[in-house]
Amino acid sequence: MMDDVSVIDRFLDTFSTYIDSGFGLVRGEVSFLTATPYQAAAEVWDTRIGTARVQARNWRLMAFGCLLLALLMAVGLIWRAMQSALVPYVVEVEKSGEVRAVAPAVTTYQPSEAQIAYHLARFITLVRSLSLDPVVVRQNWLEAYAYTTDQGAAVLNAYARAQDPFSRIGNESVTVQIASVVRSSDRSFEVRWSEQHFIHGTPSESERWTAMLTVVQHTPRTEQQLRLNPLGIYINGLSWSRELAMPEGGQP
Repeated sequence: MMDDVSVIDRFLDTFSTYIDSGFGLVRGEVSFLTATPYQAAAEVWDTRIGTARVQARNWRLMAFGCLLLALLMAVGLIWRAMQSALVPYVVEVEKSGEVRAVAPAVTTYQPSEAQIAYHLARFITLVRSLSLDPVVVRQNWLEAYAYTTDQGAAVLNAYARAQDPFSRIGNESVTVQIASVVRSSDRSFEVRWSEQHFIHGTPSESERWTAMLTVVQHTPRTEQQLRLNPLGIYINGLSWSRELAMPEGGQP
């Protein structure tokens, strides 16, 4: 019994000493785990920097996403613009100004004989007539070029270089009166007209001319082509010559 009491006394003494020393290792471990002010400040700084980096990363991802979206939209708009096409409409108008018919000029549209004749007569009038006003002459020739292909324009250029009708502006004027437009073949038409020349306003001479025009048809692709030549009738080849004057009595 005495031995048991001695053991209990020694245990109590050791436990009291352990408590008085501040829990020994337990207190040391708690002191080791407790953050110091420096560590707390460092932790706050790391948290702040980390948050800023995360935000910067998110903004970069958003910027790249917006750039990719803008690029896709640009590609889509370009593709849509390339797919768009003009749809020309043919409006037939009576001489009184009343609209007769309105229909889209699809690729299979074939202009009537009257429409082709009007375009050819208009072309001859633009090229062969001569005004005293150089501005009018220039506008007429620009409009005439809208009725020609590259090959037809080359013929007009050769005529302008050889005859130089622009040198007569201011001294001479010419009026054109279309007599007939007759189909000669599937793509060729014969145009006959008369020209009245004036020198300083005084009638000088009258001539009769005949032209052979070859036409092709192309669907207008641009707004300018649609405005200037809505039916797509183009003159690909042309040649003209002056008719010989018939002497009195009707004998050549």
